[in-house]
Order: sequence, then C-alpha cells, then structure tokens
Amino acid sequence: MKEVKIMLEGQLKFLDFFLNNTIEGKQEEAKAILVKSFADQETNNLSLEEFKKLQEKLFPLIKPEKLNEVKVAMAHFAQSLA
Repeated sequence: MKEVKIMLEGQLKFLDFFLNNTIEGKQEEAKAILVKSFADQETNNLSLEEFKKLQEKLFPLIKPEKLNEVKVAMAHFAQSLA
C-alpha cells in the first residue's frame, strides 16, 4: 500500500480509528475516501467546505453507536481548517 507509506503518523492513527468505527463491509470505501482527503490535505486542497462534503460522504459509513465519537474527532480536526 504505497499510499499508506506517505501518510503522516496522525493520519495513520485517524485512519485506524475511523476504520475501527466503520460499518462492516464499508471499510474499503471509507479508506479510499480518507486516503484521497489526506492527499488533498497535503496539497492544501482541503478547504472547510470540502471537509463538510467529506463528512457527508463518511458519516453514513460509521456504526450508528460510534457516530458521535467520530463527529467529535472530526470536529477537532475541522478547527485546523477554519
């Protein structure tokens, strides 16, 4: 997985956290979305508006009982984009 090799440590931790809270069978879809968002983040193409669109794609993939926990983690990250 070459895309994983170029990720920052924080991105790897978030990817692991996110995938552990993803609905069974949706991990590959979530991973693809997140890896692209990490690349966009590295090239400064991830604006707050793009981040909100990202959330709209990702939240339906989260286990319902874990959604609030994931939202809190993503809200913390969003502060760095504002």
